[in-house]
Amino acid sequence: MTYRVSQTTAIVLAVLIFMLTASIGNAYEDIGVSVTVKGKRSFKAKKQAKLLAGKQAIISYLKRVSPAAVGTSCAKQLVDDRAAFIKRVTSQGISQIGDSMEASYLIRIDDEKLNYTLEELGCGPQSGAAKVIILIMEEPPSTANISMILNPEDSSGVRKLRGLGPFVVFYTSYQRAIRDTIISKANQEGLKLTRLDTFNEFQKMKMSNDDPLVGVYFDGESEDFVINRRLLNIVRTKFAAQNTIILYYRIASLYFDQTTRELKAAIAISLYDLNSGETKSVGSQDFMVMVPAGQPSVAIRDGLTEVASSAASLLMNKAKKQIRRMASMAQVHAQKEKTLPVTVSVHLNSKRTMYKVKKSLNPEMIQYSEIKSENLILKLAEGVPADDFVFEELLEVLEGMGIIIPEKNIHFNGQKVLIQQ
Repeated sequence: MTYRVSQTTAIVLAVLIFMLTASIGNAYEDIGVSVTVKGKRSFKAKKQAKLLAGKQAIISYLKRVSPAAVGTSCAKQLVDDRAAFIKRVTSQGISQIGDSMEASYLIRIDDEKLNYTLEELGCGPQSGAAKVIILIMEEPPSTANISMILNPEDSSGVRKLRGLGPFVVFYTSYQRAIRDTIISKANQEGLKLTRLDTFNEFQKMKMSNDDPLVGVYFDGESEDFVINRRLLNIVRTKFAAQNTIILYYRIASLYFDQTTRELKAAIAISLYDLNSGETKSVGSQDFMVMVPAGQPSVAIRDGLTEVASSAASLLMNKAKKQIRRMASMAQVHAQKEKTLPVTVSVHLNSKRTMYKVKKSLNPEMIQYSEIKSENLILKLAEGVPADDFVFEELLEVLEGMGIIIPEKNIHFNGQKVLIQQ
């Protein structure tokens, strides 16, 4: 079926598409660099200074986005191939100080290309001293910020729930569209996001057949958006012993104005480090399209998908830097953690049982223990191998109490071990 679009609408859509494309195309970062070269100011000295500045810019960028890569063969290769990542070098000033020439430059780095190469080489912010997992989940939208009240012509075939119209009926479609857009944008930047619905163990927690498992669903009985608490708790338990960052997106607002025919969405993104507890808000981004009069509800449905996913794509331009920063901090933390004792987290169904386990373990193998939140935390004595403690000491104690731990519930991750009943 072909829909007729007015000239004004076509112009508005063209402008919006241009703005979106231009914003997404700005995948670069400007880095200020100062270098010193021995000798008098000359063409040769300027050439040497520019060469040093390019190398320093790559290293400076790596120190921020992937500190674990600095000083490695990966960093050397990136420096050697710097011409592929440097888009522009602008001189900011040159001066002669004594027997040395000092020069400063503003160097534009191809952000997307460099980070993609980092991941290809296996030394990006998510790899190195430790593997950093980035999960994508959703925070519930507020019905107060959603206005989808439609007139009879626009709401044909649409189930009416609190005036939310097609937003509710096609909610899982929007969730998938936003999720897939964020993942696609992250992949372009060399970042890898993990979907919970790719794990078989989470499939049984779906609230419907098409639930994308992002942690939020629409409850038809309460007519409200609900957090899947069971899923959230198991996610936190499963990934507690790993370096995990949760990327939360939220539909901050959404409305359709029947008079102006504007369809607008705002998406917000925040990041939560599961280990450190740090939360960082990236902010929100809106996007708008025009829906010509006389279009059926399916056009509004498709428009909702477009504005929501486009807003998410634009916002990822800011989110990527925060993701890399948090991933880099996790890498630094993991490097320091290698010098620390092994920590074993034991999650059992009963705190009383955890206390009995704590009292039954060989004290010579443990330097510190406590029951914290839903876990028994054990810090092993220096020189005690994690696998020996788990399989020869801990599991024997648990089996003596009639508790059998499946092997799939035993997770080793560097200096951290997670055991789940």
